[in-house]
Amino acid sequence: MRPEVLAGLGDDAAWLKTAASTLITCDLLIEDVHFLRELHPPRLLGRKALSVNLSDLAAMAGIPQYALLAAAFPRDLTLEYADELMTGFLEVALEHKVELIGGDTTASDKLCLCVTVLGTPAADKPVLRSGAKPGDEVWVSGSLGDAALGFELLKKSRAGQLDISDFHHSSLLVRHFDPSPRVEAGSRLAHLAHAMIDLSDGLLSDLGRILEESGKSQTLRAVIELERVPLSPDFREYYGGKPLSSEEALSLMLTGGEDYELLFTAPASAAPPLKKISADLGLAFTQVGKIEAGKVREITLLDRTGRLVPPPRPWFEHFPNPKGIPSE
Repeated sequence: MRPEVLAGLGDDAAWLKTAASTLITCDLLIEDVHFLRELHPPRLLGRKALSVNLSDLAAMAGIPQYALLAAAFPRDLTLEYADELMTGFLEVALEHKVELIGGDTTASDKLCLCVTVLGTPAADKPVLRSGAKPGDEVWVSGSLGDAALGFELLKKSRAGQLDISDFHHSSLLVRHFDPSPRVEAGSRLAHLAHAMIDLSDGLLSDLGRILEESGKSQTLRAVIELERVPLSPDFREYYGGKPLSSEEALSLMLTGGEDYELLFTAPASAAPPLKKISADLGLAFTQVGKIEAGKVREITLLDRTGRLVPPPRPWFEHFPNPKGIPSE
């Protein structure tokens, strides 16, 4: 790795030593993988395309500054659709003071959006995934599982199993359509969090990445108390008020992904300032577990009585392992 690359593959964004320290991230949204074009309003899709990249900067306590957008448009896409998509993209850019400085367009069978965002650390250096320590508490912002459940409801709607016009849990759909990047929260955590990542692939996958990156010198494990995992009232109601009794609910809340909340570790002494930041922003921070030294890298799930709960089957994997080959 070149000396000017201070952090490359393995974190939410690259960190370059230039005239000023620079963070760079890139993300893809692909039709039928991340969104359903016929059901996702184009303005909200434009918002999401930029928001999910800003979430990566937030996860490194970064301040976004510039964006590039590359779009592959199907030939049947109307100009009105493209205009609405760009309206949403530029709305989020204005909200976060991000300047669109370039990009590219091409034709494709499916709509694909690739966004690159550049920014700077809010402090002297960004928060990486590699700083977790034994004794740290594990925290998350917001609530988990809503976006994944919202996406499942949209797929049921497309299959004729659900009429979303009659569905009253609109907050679940909104969390999928229009996630909120936690940029301000991330920057406020710059001096408190030891390690941080955004929840794009689910709590288990993303916490596993923190354990991997932070466990180079000693093996780390995490213990998660399922009763502490924050769930929205609508998520709980959808599963009859007993989400922890549902295998589907457990899978969505722990592995569904696209929450775009912050997952971070911090020492116990950080709890009072975290409560103040939470109150200032009107954003819940919930302590869901702890980091320990271990003999093997693992995440242990406990129920309210302290009994072990087996991890649920992953809800979605971009690159599933061949049958019979366990993952690391």
